[in-house]
Amino acid sequence: MFHGLMKRMRSPQTNNCQRALQALKDAIVEGATHRYPQLIEQAVAAGATDEDIDRTAHEAMIALFEGAEQPVTSRDLAYLWPVTSQ
Repeated sequence: MFHGLMKRMRSPQTNNCQRALQALKDAIVEGATHRYPQLIEQAVAAGATDEDIDRTAHEAMIALFEGAEQPVTSRDLAYLWPVTSQ
């Protein structure tokens, strides 16, 4: 009777796994390749499967490509490549 009304509780292991996968996704988006092996080990230790890691990497790649499609304005150029006086 109450089965449909009860919220699904997340275990601490599930939360640790989600945090580890989010850290991996952030590192991929940042391009921090030196952190990948450690973050993958942490995700596996937290219970992530190969499929979870692959999906996370795929989501990070999509985020990278979506960000790459943003137009660059002159203001962005001034920020990205500041003119230095000599």
